[in-house]
Amino acid sequence: MSTKASSLHEPAPVEGPSSVGSGALKVCTYVFFPAGGIGRYTHEWLRTLGRHDGVEATLLCAPDFQWQQAAEYVAWPGLRALSHPVPLRRRLRFLRGQFANPLRAIEQAERVDADILHFASVNHLTFPLWAPALKRLRARVTIAVHDVRRQKAIVHRVWEDRQLQAVYRAADALFVHSAYQAHELRDFAGVDPARIHVVPHGPYPYSRPTADRATLRRRYSLPTDGQVALFFGQVRDEKNLDGFIRALGRLDAPLYGLVAGHAHDRHRGMAAYEALAADVGVDDRLVFLDRFIPDEEVGDLFSLADWVALPYRTAFTSQSGVLNVAAHYDRPVLVSDAPVLRETVEVCDIGVAAEGDTPEALVHGIERIMERVNGGHTFAFEAYRQQFSWEENARRTLAVYRALLEAPSLAVRSATG
Repeated sequence: MSTKASSLHEPAPVEGPSSVGSGALKVCTYVFFPAGGIGRYTHEWLRTLGRHDGVEATLLCAPDFQWQQAAEYVAWPGLRALSHPVPLRRRLRFLRGQFANPLRAIEQAERVDADILHFASVNHLTFPLWAPALKRLRARVTIAVHDVRRQKAIVHRVWEDRQLQAVYRAADALFVHSAYQAHELRDFAGVDPARIHVVPHGPYPYSRPTADRATLRRRYSLPTDGQVALFFGQVRDEKNLDGFIRALGRLDAPLYGLVAGHAHDRHRGMAAYEALAADVGVDDRLVFLDRFIPDEEVGDLFSLADWVALPYRTAFTSQSGVLNVAAHYDRPVLVSDAPVLRETVEVCDIGVAAEGDTPEALVHGIERIMERVNGGHTFAFEAYRQQFSWEENARRTLAVYRALLEAPSLAVRSATG
């Protein structure tokens, strides 16, 4: 496999001048969720962006944003909080935040005279209510598009897609993580390709392991010999854990698995997967940790594994935070033919891409990655970390920001789509 990151340069990021006027570039970044993958991505990206000279980076977040204490940027915790131990109260806060928080972010961006208002997440459900305020905003508007489409509708699919398309069309620039997503965004929302820019998703640094591999495997009731695959993170239907379990049942080679994470509320619970493992006859080869995994435990789980399973369904068109944790720990990944994940592995040799997401296709993929691991194959982790770095993301992003401010006529905002 080639390690040339050709897909990351299609379409190429806009090149702009090295500075904007004589003052600092003021970037306000809005994040809705206080935790989770988008929150972690935003934290890592923004602290890298804020290290650049001439950039004032401010995060517009809720008081319960998880990474405030580790911030290397200014945090403005003026959004309404979402967290609450009572589920009903948490749902009500989520609904209230959909209305209040985008408006609060726009008002704060106006108050500080921001040059850029960057949306790390968008509240498309309520876009008709905050679109007029966005249209009046002096700052240029950019969006990080982690998921071009939503996997599950909350209210009504057709109406929600229409609002999401309108949000994308209202932006001056949109950032995606692959050439596939750039084309998907263009086709879904009719966005001018010149507004779409591909930036890499950087690796996630976590803690060092607390013990050697043999000790860690015994700690989690796994054998000290034989290969162990890790399935990690929030369990959602589109992540195809059921397909992986069925593939394990058809596999002749001795493979064990550790499933670590908690199921999303609107998806099948972990008990369903444990029952499937028993039905398939692999419950003695799978260990389930059905709970939230704290940051300090992440290093142990990745270090005890030989490789990481990402058997996501083909309909999954996002980049994976788990893949970028695996890259930090030098753990190869097995991916399905989910397009963005397959593109990533094909750009830089950090694993194996199966030919599909069915149990049959996954069996062949598992056999290939097990063979490569057993043979001591050298995966291109260092090349990946250089090409898919937060610094490269920040460099490309700043080039786009500066080009927008130097030539604002290149992007005409239309909040009505």
